[in-house]
Amino acid sequence: MNKLILILTFLLAHQVMSGQVAFRGGLNYSNVSVDGSNVDFGSESKIGYHLGLQGHISLGGLNLRPALLYHVKGGKAESNGTIGNTNLHYVEVPVDLAFKIGGEKLAVIFEAGPYFGYLVNTSSGFIDNLDDRLNKTDWGINFGAVIELSGLGIGANYSNSLSSIAKEDQITGAFKTKNGNLSLFAYLKF
Repeated sequence: MNKLILILTFLLAHQVMSGQVAFRGGLNYSNVSVDGSNVDFGSESKIGYHLGLQGHISLGGLNLRPALLYHVKGGKAESNGTIGNTNLHYVEVPVDLAFKIGGEKLAVIFEAGPYFGYLVNTSSGFIDNLDDRLNKTDWGINFGAVIELSGLGIGANYSNSLSSIAKEDQITGAFKTKNGNLSLFAYLKF
């Protein structure tokens, strides 16, 4: 994971020099789903945010859009009558393949690809020792669409874990815990 972040940092630095990087930020509407036996856990979506840098590398008819983002994900959960927010802070590296329709002044971009995340911090209103209960890594798929007007992009993206974010020995019974996240964002190329 550290090597991937280092490679992406160098790639984004190169893109800054060529003017193909953007500052990106937006809102997250995220949820943590728990599926399994012997699990009494209800979860609702919560609002968070994300900030970071996004690159744009032209590959002829397609584009590669790597990013380095700080995400606050999680969920609003109820357990035994207690309601609280669970915040999961990730550094994420999505690497999307994009198809662009249009030109520099107006374009529609469709993108999809894998993401890799590293958990850097947690906070919860009712779960003790949450850091010890979660895996440090998360990975999955994401897809989205962007409307770009002269370097200003406005878009939406959905990502879903393909791995369980919780250590399975923390709760009795087999279970899978996954992040789901809808991001609404804007970016500006500089």
